[in-house]
Amino acid sequence: MTESVFVTGATGTVGRYVVAGLSDRDVAIKIGVRDPGTVSNKLADAGTVVEFDFTKPETWGRALTDVDGVFLVRPPVVSESDVKSFVDAMDRVGVSHVVYLSVLGAEKNVLVPHHRIEKRIMATKMDYTLLRASFFMQNLLEVHRRDIVEYGEIFVPAGNGKTSFVDARDLGEVAAIVLTEPGHANRAYDLTGAKALDYREVATIFSDVLNRPITYPQPSLVTFATRMRRREKPLGFIALMSGIYTTARLGLTARVTEDSQLLLGRPPRTMQTFVEDYADEFRSDPQPNGTTTTATDSQYVEVREPPVPEVAYNVINPVMSLLLRSPLHSLVSDSVMLLTFTGSKTGKEYTTPVGYWIKDDHLIVTTQSPWWRNLKGGQPVSLHIQGQHRDGLATPHPAPETVAQYMKEFINRYGTNAARRLGIRVHGDREPTFEELEAAVEGTVVIAIELIDDKTTVQ
Repeated sequence: MTESVFVTGATGTVGRYVVAGLSDRDVAIKIGVRDPGTVSNKLADAGTVVEFDFTKPETWGRALTDVDGVFLVRPPVVSESDVKSFVDAMDRVGVSHVVYLSVLGAEKNVLVPHHRIEKRIMATKMDYTLLRASFFMQNLLEVHRRDIVEYGEIFVPAGNGKTSFVDARDLGEVAAIVLTEPGHANRAYDLTGAKALDYREVATIFSDVLNRPITYPQPSLVTFATRMRRREKPLGFIALMSGIYTTARLGLTARVTEDSQLLLGRPPRTMQTFVEDYADEFRSDPQPNGTTTTATDSQYVEVREPPVPEVAYNVINPVMSLLLRSPLHSLVSDSVMLLTFTGSKTGKEYTTPVGYWIKDDHLIVTTQSPWWRNLKGGQPVSLHIQGQHRDGLATPHPAPETVAQYMKEFINRYGTNAARRLGIRVHGDREPTFEELEAAVEGTVVIAIELIDDKTTVQ
């Protein structure tokens, strides 16, 4: 029987519910986070919080000490090789059972890293359980909330296609079950909702629950892309989202299984239940200053969740890299570039697309991802920007007051709608105060890059 479980991704969309599910069971919980000082009291009360970072093997030992089981999720910013190395470390130290959050169809889709990570897990001596999940209902909140709140519509180019949405809360409960109960070793489960819905049906549910009209205008791919581009979304993001909803349009996301119900011992949560439970977050109330806020907003500015499902980044990054190196780079290179840096421990070179803006002849990058630690103290980097190779010196600024100063200037220049480019959400139209920004940016880092070659200034 599993007596101690280590949870990765414990603050994420699914991980938080894994911790909640385990809290009701007779098991010790270790909660792995990059910065233990930022964990909420509720999460800290559920178990022992330890520092953990896939890119810092020196944090793995304490995390895995006296652990029988591990809930493993791959953050989109973490490389496949780092996750595989952690899988090997779990095997070496004697972890007996790993539960891996994968994606529906990973066993056949060789293009996604989940396919290869599954293979690595199955090659170890550990017992494993693979949770292959469908599209999260929570994506309607994390990705499409603005259209629902401001325009009263679900604006996705999915045609008449159906999707077997699954609630992240059910996934957390399933993970807790298979981690602590017998009979799930070396099994794979396809986790979906009980019914596949098209987006017109989803809009009807929203209308009934919110007591106001929510429509599904069934936009074409071109109309969807045009609106996203007006919101300054990167072309790679737009292409990726179009691809996701094209799979729904073609009927490839409608598969329904009974695995969720068999594991939960009850029907999985319905879309109706999801919308009812999150209704306050889909409602907006006018304020005296003309802004809007939701009933559950605890602050005017907050760090937002990743705008696409985790697996999406495995497509976005290669697509953006190809585009930025192509003759068509001008479509996106006014705000996106390729950044290449050297890993401080591995000595390997890593390249990632990043958004940027310009301040005092410096390129400014904002991130919540751990790779910035490779740049501590100021490190040389190379860039592919606006069709050119450039050399620079990158200096990270993690202090919240410094991050807030940069964000304040950005918002003054580009407006509150553009704040999403910085990884934050502003709940209204007025510009946030410095104090509101400073309170919201814990864990966000600004990287200032000085160009050190003799080429012309980037405009």
